[in-house]
Amino acid sequence: MIRRIAFVAAALLAVALAACGGGGGKGGTLPATQGGTYGNSAVPPQLLVQAYGQSAMTGATYVGPVTNAHIDVSVLVHQQNAAGLLAYAQAVSDPNNPNFRHFITPAQIAQMFGATQKDYQAVAQYFVNNGLAVGGWQQRMLLTVAGPQASMERAFGTTFGLYQRNGQTFIAPNTQPHFMQQLAVDSVGNIVRYHPNHTYIIMPPHAGTGYTTGFSPSTVRAAFDYQGAYNSNYNGTGIILGIIATGPIDTTDAPGGTHGDYDLDTLLADTNTSAAAHVTQMNVNTTSVSNGLGIANCTGSCAFPYSGDFQTPPPVSSPCPGELPNCNPEDGEAQLDTQQAATLAPGANVYFYLAYNAADCSNVQFPGSCKTTDPDYGPEIGIVEADPEIMQAISDNEADVISISYGGGEPQQGWSAYSGSGGYTTSYSALEFAALASEGIAVFASSGDDGSAECFNGSGYLAQQCVSYPAGDMNVTSVGGITANVDVFGQQTAPWLAWGISTFSSGYGGYSGSGGGNSAAGGIGIPAPPWQVQALGSNVATSRMQPDVSMIGDPSTGIAFVTNAQWGGTIAGVGGTSVAAPQMAAMWADVLSACKVNPSMGACPSTSNTGATNGHYWRMGVASPYLYAIYSCTTTPPCTVGSIKSYLKYNQVFYDIVYGDNQMQNPVYSPASPIPGYSAGPGYDQSTGVGVPYAGHLIDALTNLNVP
Repeated sequence: MIRRIAFVAAALLAVALAACGGGGGKGGTLPATQGGTYGNSAVPPQLLVQAYGQSAMTGATYVGPVTNAHIDVSVLVHQQNAAGLLAYAQAVSDPNNPNFRHFITPAQIAQMFGATQKDYQAVAQYFVNNGLAVGGWQQRMLLTVAGPQASMERAFGTTFGLYQRNGQTFIAPNTQPHFMQQLAVDSVGNIVRYHPNHTYIIMPPHAGTGYTTGFSPSTVRAAFDYQGAYNSNYNGTGIILGIIATGPIDTTDAPGGTHGDYDLDTLLADTNTSAAAHVTQMNVNTTSVSNGLGIANCTGSCAFPYSGDFQTPPPVSSPCPGELPNCNPEDGEAQLDTQQAATLAPGANVYFYLAYNAADCSNVQFPGSCKTTDPDYGPEIGIVEADPEIMQAISDNEADVISISYGGGEPQQGWSAYSGSGGYTTSYSALEFAALASEGIAVFASSGDDGSAECFNGSGYLAQQCVSYPAGDMNVTSVGGITANVDVFGQQTAPWLAWGISTFSSGYGGYSGSGGGNSAAGGIGIPAPPWQVQALGSNVATSRMQPDVSMIGDPSTGIAFVTNAQWGGTIAGVGGTSVAAPQMAAMWADVLSACKVNPSMGACPSTSNTGATNGHYWRMGVASPYLYAIYSCTTTPPCTVGSIKSYLKYNQVFYDIVYGDNQMQNPVYSPASPIPGYSAGPGYDQSTGVGVPYAGHLIDALTNLNVP
């Protein structure tokens, strides 16, 4: 399983900071001094990595010293106005706000909200002086800092050791880290290297169990009315769809193929599917991170060495036991994401953001150091380097839509990013997604595959309800999964159902279901965004609720994808909300392609859009406000929500799931016992959101183009 590094917000010596938190798999806080407050509770002088005052170190056993390790961390330099960026992201996404769709560029993010150039340079210089390599981006948010253990220990005034918890061995500081001088730093990620995140892909049983190899692209296109959009040439043409990579893909062309992905070429050929989409791997490397620290016309002391650890990854290899550098097998999740994006937005360009840290290691072993002869302990790639991937996407400002298919239980992501008064602190995951929203980039993320209980403690699921992050971020559209009963022609054969123990997934023991529920971060929850409050009512939507929308999830009605085609791999069936997120991202790319050729139609921006960045006038920003505006249209259209009009009624655009629930079995117990879930019903529910959209009708509702 590919893993994601945990987060520790390091409010370090001589820096008086409020307790701050993280999301996206990165954890919680260090106290500003030898004490402090955490919400309304006292903070002990120890590493805090999880919300509610829990620590990743709690229950961890010291194994022994680690030597000659190579460590990388993410440093959030003090932001001039972090709260302002978060507020601005909400404003540009709120159709009732004067700043609706007034998107900004990475340079404007830096100027208005990010670190000052002086602070960014000074923090970088500190690490360089300690023998560490540094990389940065033009939005001046995170710095990547990497280098040998001895240099990292000198920079943070601590030593590192090996610890074990829930069967995982990881590196962590032995004492509280601190700087040797005053630095403008808000938080530090990855310094406690516990891995709570995972991908949301489920492989069903193979031949002999009665299950098929999954729906072909043509079946999915017909079932969800993508074909209706294509009939009017709205197929993602001219749109860039970004994937935040979880691992490597095969970027060579198959014989006769032209799509930049061997397995995609194979899937298209084997299923007789037509697509013009091309996959481009966007490597986070020394060159791509070099623009963050540069100052025009500067030589000498303000020129820094950039992080040489980010390199172009080696070509993928045949399936093999172990990891880099000895072998580099494909990542099934990554192949799934690119194939769904390319087949359902067949005119789009797919940008696959991938970071490869050649010097670091994905795990450790005792005795010894990170670099061992064991093939399971190699360099890091993909999901563990997702922060640099997201930073690169923000800096490039090229992708119009982004799909993310990883996450973890909200409490385990350390969501202390909201103070006891309900305000924000400087969680850099919240800032990442706020920056994307401020640029007008729509982000879709999987809601999870563990029903209402997305928490995972390393040995089994917690018998409590919790939701997934980053799907639950205010600037992300959360995509759940359903059981889609259709035939090979895409015709519905039975009601579509919420995915959980009550559906066909019971064939897998009932141990999976669509993620959904209410945020409870920090005991108060991530606040419900304005668009959710307006659609559902303030008495219903008090904290962030998810999912927002749903597509295919249940592996028993899953889709066909291909891996390892170059080495004899064949089509297989797959499910999970990892299917749903790129399906929805592709549908939104199709919507944007309609707006690109029909500016000013309906809800589409005009070519003179005040918020056009990099010339992308067609961007509409976070997708959720539009989906909920359509949901609110229950009278004669057009229906108006602020600056958004819907030209079709809700029941003309969405299939409302009214049967089933996302209850699942808790495999910790024997016999397994159900974890309570949320039932589907008329309108919004916490298992399927507002329902399942039909692509052609979604375009028609937002553009009034009368898509056939």
